[in-house]
Amino acid sequence: MYWFMALWLFPIVAFLLARRLNSPRLWRITGFTFGAVVSPAAMGLYSLYFIGPIPALISMLIGRPLTLIHGGPGYNLAVWFDIIEPRTVVAGVQHVYIELLNGVFWSVVYGTLGWIVDSLRARRKSKR
Repeated sequence: MYWFMALWLFPIVAFLLARRLNSPRLWRITGFTFGAVVSPAAMGLYSLYFIGPIPALISMLIGRPLTLIHGGPGYNLAVWFDIIEPRTVVAGVQHVYIELLNGVFWSVVYGTLGWIVDSLRARRKSKR
């Protein structure tokens, strides 16, 4: 579970590469990659709870709220698409399906937010 923490590197690397290349799609790229990994990465952050008191504090203040916010849509989509049965315990490969659906859902959400930010930045640059 701790290796999920490495997923946080993907949006960071995407941001740094897009900024270095001076891409007009900086926030769209960053938002898309962040959305793709936020749900499992938040679960990895939440798993720090078991290491010790300081990581547990970080886990409870950041990891738990992120997990609560980003975990639900994938489950609801999996139930809606009849991938899993409603009101049953999720186990095994069903977690993979839920996280894949979470990745798609949150990539669209955060990618759209990034697109809005990029559009506003482009509009502001064109007015100068």
